[in-house]
Amino acid sequence: MSEAVNMVSSSDAGEINSGDPSRKTSVANRKAEKREIAKAKILKATLDIIASKGLAALSHRSIASAAGVQLAMTTYYFGTMDNILVTAFREFCNSMEPINADLVRDSDALLAELQGADGELKDCDRYIEGVADIFGNLIDTGPTCRVWQLSIECAYLFEQHPSEALAKEIQEYNDGLAEIALRFIRPIGGKNPELDAQLFLWTVQCLEFSAVSSVAIKGASNREALLRLLRGFCS
Repeated sequence: MSEAVNMVSSSDAGEINSGDPSRKTSVANRKAEKREIAKAKILKATLDIIASKGLAALSHRSIASAAGVQLAMTTYYFGTMDNILVTAFREFCNSMEPINADLVRDSDALLAELQGADGELKDCDRYIEGVADIFGNLIDTGPTCRVWQLSIECAYLFEQHPSEALAKEIQEYNDGLAEIALRFIRPIGGKNPELDAQLFLWTVQCLEFSAVSSVAIKGASNREALLRLLRGFCS
């Protein structure tokens, strides 16, 4: 009798535990964690393939294989290849935030040193040289510090047939970069700082992409090339 009671009690306890909200929450949390881990693997694999082989090498199968997940998971979590591309691009943008934040701080520091109380530059030549130093160093260190990111950025920005959703993401990313470029260009005092900032951004991007490809600028350093461009904004 006592044994039977104990068996019933154990069974009842199991039923109570199985209905315990905290236990259900724990199970749900573990499932959510596994889901996020799988999604992160898929996105990392997508970006790795883009960096090493380009967008043309992407497929659900190649991504799943590189991520070490079941083939069905890429469709289950993201649906279409375009959704994978868009979400992976957002992950790339997140990886660029520290670099862009450093550029903003560099801009503030340069202005703090060379901008007068009236907002005008105390020494425009020194300021231009400072800008060329900052971005020349950024480009020069790309092949050793940011090959992965530059390869991905180049692949996305030069994608000829992006979907509407991806094109919107790329445009927003470039708009953000243009705003950073404008922080550096506006103090120079050119007649059209917005256009100058775009020209400066495109030049920096081309030099960056050249630094990780087989095509490089000849006869001058990246800093010297930027100096020629920046001085032209003053005229």
